[in-house]
Amino acid sequence: MDTLEESRLLPLNFHMLKKMNLINGQFITMDDSCPGADAISIVNGKISGINAIDHNCNSIDLKGAVVIPGFTDAHFHLTNLGKQIDTLQLRDCHSSTEIAEKVLEKSKELNSDEWIFGFGWDHNKWDTPTFPKEEVLNGLAISQPVMLTRIDGHSCWVNQKAMQLSGLDVAADPPDGGDIINDCILIDNAMDPVQFIVPKPNESLVEKWIKLALDIIIPRGITNIHDAWQDPTVVKVLRKLAEKDELPIRVYGMLGSSHKKLLDQFIESGNLQIGNYTIRSVKAFIDGALGSRGAALLEPYSDHPNTCGLILISYEKFRDLANRCRDAGFQLCTHAIGDRGNRMVLDVYAEAANGVKNHRWRIEHAQMVCDEDIPRFAKNGIVPSMQPTHCTSDMPWLHDRLGENRLNRISRWQSLIDAGCKIPGGSDCPIEEGKPLFEYYAAVTRQNHKGKPEKGWQMQEIVTRIDALKMFTTWAAYGEFAEHRRGKIRPGFDADLTILSQDITNCSPSDILSTEILGTVVGGKFVYGNFE
Repeated sequence: MDTLEESRLLPLNFHMLKKMNLINGQFITMDDSCPGADAISIVNGKISGINAIDHNCNSIDLKGAVVIPGFTDAHFHLTNLGKQIDTLQLRDCHSSTEIAEKVLEKSKELNSDEWIFGFGWDHNKWDTPTFPKEEVLNGLAISQPVMLTRIDGHSCWVNQKAMQLSGLDVAADPPDGGDIINDCILIDNAMDPVQFIVPKPNESLVEKWIKLALDIIIPRGITNIHDAWQDPTVVKVLRKLAEKDELPIRVYGMLGSSHKKLLDQFIESGNLQIGNYTIRSVKAFIDGALGSRGAALLEPYSDHPNTCGLILISYEKFRDLANRCRDAGFQLCTHAIGDRGNRMVLDVYAEAANGVKNHRWRIEHAQMVCDEDIPRFAKNGIVPSMQPTHCTSDMPWLHDRLGENRLNRISRWQSLIDAGCKIPGGSDCPIEEGKPLFEYYAAVTRQNHKGKPEKGWQMQEIVTRIDALKMFTTWAAYGEFAEHRRGKIRPGFDADLTILSQDITNCSPSDILSTEILGTVVGGKFVYGNFE
């Protein structure tokens, strides 16, 4: 976090006024009945009036700043973001040997039995874009077990010590829904034995990670996240923070479907709502990621024709989970990347939720979808929850991975909107940066930050400025059943606001990236900003 951001990150009791006016602003309300305004009033955390000033209460002069409904990131990993700060940062490494050097240096700081963790490597961006060989880590003179997670979170690179501790046998067939490459790269379900034995964080460490993450994202204008995959410890910590009124932004939790006892507890007791913390959904996985060739495809990968990817759960088990969520009234949110993975989720959702109104079951990512499957989303009330920068991060290597004839199946935002879908927008942070302005820019340009390709990659799927803003405001609110109280600047709605230095709906595309976050307001409280 830079000095400017630190200076604006405020204690939780800042501006905890029951009444205040925000004046001299440019308000983009996202409300068709009153699309623009220059002032609003706030009472008890709610918007009480538009262009209606109460002169008996405090007024804050915004000095022409632009105000939008608070940014919501509809697919986030809060604990993982904080956790990555405590691990080796590998996102910017250009080779496996560069990573090995970092591991060797880290080993000198640790005891012989402590694990070395890292995150963010991406072989597709290396000078030689191939998976690393086993000897790169195993040749190091270190005694510690090593686990380095790839940028997509769907594979990891381990050394021999980690393999021995886990009991993994590379000579045996890989587990269902998993693969082992070069005797050191574990794909999807093959990671389970190692993940099972790594030290589990206690509540104190998880709380530290969550607070580190919050300090990072509040200055980005984020007022709300949909936290995709929560385990029992995360739930316990977030519940405690919410009960103590120490959770400064809203968190919509998705329970991890593999945590059976946790799921049983909530299926039995029902939804949770405490302060800024809500649980009413369950997260599941169908397939892996395109970067590690774990996404389930209808046809083989163009650059690896002997595989079509991985299905991580059987049709029968997934159908049983869907039926259970349906019967308990829980929203089901399922990770699906490949066209085969998305089709399987669509099939199960359509069967299980048939006749259930307004279930709003989500497909998280929906990154690769065939023409014939596009209409099935809106027809069956299925919500595509999508992350625009996945498209712009992956576009340099997708041609090799999928071939020319399948590129039009990637990140089909406009096609889904045309079919009648509302798309909650997110980032999948820390897979991506977790900056809403980066996501917004990707949605309206389909370009990298240098403006390439010139007209946008698969430009037919570029969305309008207003629709892109809906993805991170009104449509994100819809994705958590909150569209009647958030996502618009409207009387009676929660006063969740993001204050910007300029109007991103009509500035030049490059200026979107230089837009400054001036303030973050949650429930009428400034949690970031220096307005006096």
